[in-house]
Amino acid sequence: MNKLIASIRFLFRRRLKISSNVIGTEIRDFHYSLTAESVANYNKAVENIPANKRVKGLHPLFYTKISWQIIENLNAHLEVPIDDKILKTIVHQSEFITFHKEVSDSSKLTLKSKIWSISPHKKGTKMLIRFDYYSGNELVATEYSGGLLFGVKCIGKGQNHGELPQTIKIEKSAIWKETIEIDKDLPYTYAKKAEIDAPIHTNPKFARSIGLPDIILQGTCTFAKSVNVILSKELDNNVSNIKSVSAKFTGMVVPPNLITVRLLKKETESLYFDVVNKKGEAVIKGGQVLLN
Repeated sequence: MNKLIASIRFLFRRRLKISSNVIGTEIRDFHYSLTAESVANYNKAVENIPANKRVKGLHPLFYTKISWQIIENLNAHLEVPIDDKILKTIVHQSEFITFHKEVSDSSKLTLKSKIWSISPHKKGTKMLIRFDYYSGNELVATEYSGGLLFGVKCIGKGQNHGELPQTIKIEKSAIWKETIEIDKDLPYTYAKKAEIDAPIHTNPKFARSIGLPDIILQGTCTFAKSVNVILSKELDNNVSNIKSVSAKFTGMVVPPNLITVRLLKKETESLYFDVVNKKGEAVIKGGQVLLN
């Protein structure tokens, strides 16, 4: 993660600024139609368990596939645009998704979204976007996607448009561990099937040009594969048992690699975990699966 941030610093040496007044900026409604094929493709892209134990139905992280279509070209969807140079500094930091109602693989969804939080950070500015997913008039899911605008100075006090999702940091010995092999081609497979892509994930020349050792795996893919392990070992692959999932992305996975999912704490209504790469570096911290 430090190498990625250093690379962004190199590209954007002039200090950029953003006003905390962008809080509450509306994002135009976005429509997305689920299909059985898109759901199956996503599940295949992130699976790491035998075919007879695959996750049935909509994967909890599928919603990131939808929100990415807005995030990757955010200014095209904002009612009031932000300087493109500022948006290019963003490093994905966190995900928090709550599920209100199950949806079918043929549902038509409408996203109503806005910039939910802006706050100063020692390395730049933290920005949180809230996405509310509706099927008709029913709210089916809420996603908070957080990023660091690296090197961008926040002008004004940090502001929240409303209540923020809460996460809990757990530091304990692992109850159990499971290691997953990350194939060298996984970033390409995930980019194609999940449609979540950026040059640092699929363009080795670009990745090396900004100081990275090579392409890196998408953080949402690491998160999704980790949730699969939780589903398999604790929840009999039943996604309907999950009320919410959340995590902070704290490091890089350079394929080929190994990641180890570690269950740190188990409660009646919550499972807490983290993920480390083969060097033992934490790539996900504060992982939580909240149960119904």
